[in-house]
Amino acid sequence: MKYSLSAKNLVSRNLEARASYCAGLMNVDATKEITGVLRTDSGLLSHTFNQAVTTAVMPSRILQRFVVDYFRERHSPFTLWHCANKPLDEGEMLELGFKRQPSMVAMASEVVRLAADTELPPSLQDKLELRPVNADALEEYGKLQAQAYSGEREGPQIRKFYQALAQVPEPKRSRLRYYGGWIDGELVAGAALYASADALGFYDLYVEEKHRGQGVGRALFHYLVAQLQASHHKHTVALTPADRQELLLEVGFFAVGEVACYRFEP
Repeated sequence: MKYSLSAKNLVSRNLEARASYCAGLMNVDATKEITGVLRTDSGLLSHTFNQAVTTAVMPSRILQRFVVDYFRERHSPFTLWHCANKPLDEGEMLELGFKRQPSMVAMASEVVRLAADTELPPSLQDKLELRPVNADALEEYGKLQAQAYSGEREGPQIRKFYQALAQVPEPKRSRLRYYGGWIDGELVAGAALYASADALGFYDLYVEEKHRGQGVGRALFHYLVAQLQASHHKHTVALTPADRQELLLEVGFFAVGEVACYRFEP
């Protein structure tokens, strides 16, 4: 794989596909697309599950009419991911009501390049259990992910998503795979894999605050890498904050670009 624009396109396509897939599990008429912009509406009041993905720079009036006005009418927040290399005009985005969030680093790799370390550190052996999250544990998984938004409106919306997802038959949500880490029967870490047509994407690695700094997140991440290595996928992608690239670089990912992030609250 040449780590160039084509590799970054793998990231944006996986991001688009996952946004559409998650929203579509909640709302049949979830996704609309015009040239350069994809809009997904989960029906929840959630910036996590209502998303827009742009792959080109277009006039701000198009963003306003196709995305901003749509969600404003529904009094709903959403997140906009800008994947094009040319940036959007920050002044125009501010006028539209967007609040800039920290950019994410787009990362990609060929699966054959990855190297997983599945041996747990001594402190976690016989203590940490890593396994897939089944339907019975999806609500627990949702509560864990919602902890990142404690005290905000987003937390209950995330819990609502996973409560509804637990009722969706597994074949209808088979592209989404959730994994967790349990200590003493308590779910303390979670992460997800999403399978698009051309890549498997890593998302939402989260560790309960009191268990951070113990190697739990690293162990879960390597566990997911091992799942990926056992799959049929040739490529894998991820989005990560700039200060959290080390773990991905460690297993064989490469940084392939930057994805700008904006949030809209009506």
